[in-house]
Amino acid sequence: MAKPAAIAPSRLHSELARRILRALKAQNAPAGHRLVELDLCAAFNVSRTPVRGALHLLAADGVISPREGRGYVLTRAVQDVPQDSTIEDEEDVSLFAQLAEARAKGKLPDQFTQQEIVRRFEARLPSVLRVLRLLAELGLVERRPGNGWAFIADGARVLHESYAFRRALEPQMLLQPGFRLDRTWSAKARAQHEKLRKKPWRTGDGADFHAVNADFHEQLARCSGNRAMLKAVQHQNQLRDFLSGQWDYPVDQVHSAIDDHLEILAALEAGYADKAAALMLHHLTTSASQSQKDSAAQ
Repeated sequence: MAKPAAIAPSRLHSELARRILRALKAQNAPAGHRLVELDLCAAFNVSRTPVRGALHLLAADGVISPREGRGYVLTRAVQDVPQDSTIEDEEDVSLFAQLAEARAKGKLPDQFTQQEIVRRFEARLPSVLRVLRLLAELGLVERRPGNGWAFIADGARVLHESYAFRRALEPQMLLQPGFRLDRTWSAKARAQHEKLRKKPWRTGDGADFHAVNADFHEQLARCSGNRAMLKAVQHQNQLRDFLSGQWDYPVDQVHSAIDDHLEILAALEAGYADKAAALMLHHLTTSASQSQKDSAAQ
């Protein structure tokens, strides 16, 4: 098969390429893993045209290569793909992280202008506007008259509202008629959780737990077979990505959450969806309660 022709990447193609790569990393896809257009269309609820554009970008970046006959395969284990791959929109990702850190440290005021963000973070205006639109979609900021922006609420309130939404959503996704547990993923997730549970806790390990936690909830949403639920959980993970710098993870809370996750997996693996849903509700309720206590103590 001929090498894909160079194309000017659109925002849609770039974003879809990032989503495909994240999904492959969550699956821990090995070298040689086959990518099928129709499967990707169904997974991301898009037509073939943007999928093909995204695959061209991944191929141009060397992440995938044309397969004999048709389609593409991973050129290497997806976990070996560097984080600074050009398909990652580094400018936006970096700015998102910088804004999150500044907000967590109290260095980003409640009200600001996009020009202030451009100057302070030495960012290009298009990137600033994209990130601000994302934060608006997440319910974190809103546009004020003129070119001003404002944070809608403090992190504690946003997190409280997020937990309320997740308690309504996540137990139900385990009860969907189309729910099918990915047992390959569940085995890997169990190993990840057990490894994190046993290791000595050190400063900075909260980031590892945050990644494992986000993957756990997103993959269960993916198993639900309900695309709307999956999108909602991904939305909540992005929200928590922004807020993650505003709290630490005490080791006892991390261990409790890991134990909850392992119980949920055990119930699903045994075919007890009702039990898993009840455990998920308990897990989120306990986490929400602890979050409120932590906020009150600050």
